[in-house]
Amino acid sequence: MILILLGISPVASAADDKLQFSGFARLVLGHLDDKNAEYVGYDNSISLDQQSLLGLQADYHLSDSFSLTSQFVGYTEDQRNSGLQWLYLTYHPNNALQVKLGRQRIPFFNYSDSLDVGFAYPWLTLPQQFYDTAFFSTFDGILANYQFAINDWLINYEGYWGRFDDKIYLSTQEINTKVIGLVGINATVAYKNFSLRASYNQGDVNIEQDEAELFSQLLRQVGFTQSADWLNANGLIEFYQFSANYENLNYFVRSEIAKMVGEGGLVADIDSFYISAGYNFYPYTLYISYGKKDLHFDHLANEIPFGVSPELDVLAATYLGALAQFPDDKSAGTKIGLRWDVLSNLALKTEVTYVEANDEISNDYAVKDLGGFDGEAILYQLAIEWVF
Repeated sequence: MILILLGISPVASAADDKLQFSGFARLVLGHLDDKNAEYVGYDNSISLDQQSLLGLQADYHLSDSFSLTSQFVGYTEDQRNSGLQWLYLTYHPNNALQVKLGRQRIPFFNYSDSLDVGFAYPWLTLPQQFYDTAFFSTFDGILANYQFAINDWLINYEGYWGRFDDKIYLSTQEINTKVIGLVGINATVAYKNFSLRASYNQGDVNIEQDEAELFSQLLRQVGFTQSADWLNANGLIEFYQFSANYENLNYFVRSEIAKMVGEGGLVADIDSFYISAGYNFYPYTLYISYGKKDLHFDHLANEIPFGVSPELDVLAATYLGALAQFPDDKSAGTKIGLRWDVLSNLALKTEVTYVEANDEISNDYAVKDLGGFDGEAILYQLAIEWVF
């Protein structure tokens, strides 16, 4: 694959003026220095198959105002589904307004559109304590974007509506998930070298968790409704995001903060953020970054009494066992890295990430305890990023 990356001319081809092809690829090598843990899929071995990928995009211009876009991505990571990621129709009546209809990226974050295009951002791995809080990255629906300038101010409004119906991955589980009434708005204001972005998103989530649902029904039948309600993973989820950035030719400071709140007891509330600073001395960029995640459940006290009957003892023990499977989860990541823009479309990156985690780890996110993890590990990574 390296030979392919270095041997093919980086030229976007076009069958004619209406049809254009482009693509991106990344080859990422990683090693975690702790045999008792995983981080972003990497363990104590040397691995190429966690974040490497190949993406191909086709854009067909139907007219001056309409175009059709499709994007296919092949992932080496087994917890991401390779295949069609984008398929949408764009209506672009003027320079200010753009409307997209179809499958597209959901705009939760600053880098939602470029999650898979590592060439587009300085880090080798996006700050995971922040970016792994999104359980899905695409939706089917409509998105409108309106952008205009006033003197030195550039203002962008965006809103979308749609749904998500696919599998999500938590730990080793594949969970069928539907989100209906998925809606969000965001606004970006830029003034010279500063930019601010605020976003609000919400949706009604329906998660298939058969064992929890059956146990919840049993608890409800015997009158423990509060415990039964807590085992419900479904309901409204709200997601707030805010970012502040400054950058010029020499320096940048980038930051994002987010909060997720869920109605269902099995859905955690999550607070996360990162801040990163970098120095550009072309063709190199040196950066440092810190990210933190605080995931917490509103654990309900056990209302099922012990010692009344053997049947209730079993129910109480089962309920406490279920609660124990949803621990609060806190982790932080500090990284330093170097990017070298070898060509205008090819970059080499190296990054070292120091990972800290509390005693209890849910194993549903970037950090996983394989048994005996002391909460500290270092991830070493090298990458080739290519756009064509």
